[in-house]
Amino acid sequence: MSYKRRMEMEDGNEGGYDQNRYATKKTIAEGSFEIALLITNAVQLKVLLGNMEKTTLWWVGIALGKPQRQRRLVSLNNFSLILSVILAAVNVVLNVIVVVDPNLLSPTNNTTKLKLT
Repeated sequence: MSYKRRMEMEDGNEGGYDQNRYATKKTIAEGSFEIALLITNAVQLKVLLGNMEKTTLWWVGIALGKPQRQRRLVSLNNFSLILSVILAAVNVVLNVIVVVDPNLLSPTNNTTKLKLT
């Protein structure tokens, strides 16, 4: 008997889909992700505070915390977001054009044929 079949029999769900099991696995995965993110942030903070040699990472961390630079950083963040959205829209438009007519953007779009006699 296969593993899948045994699990279905144990759950009392003959050939069906168990939503409870899916929700449990999803919750555990989300919790694991949150813990990993928290640990990563703690390690980065420890490196930033423990490394007082004034390296590039230290200066970037300090610069992000200064209130007078927040306005500039927010505007740069907004600019990068707008640029990303524009590039994504251009990419979608170009992909639609290529799907509709693949030869439209080709460099050899010459429809005249040469007759060799």
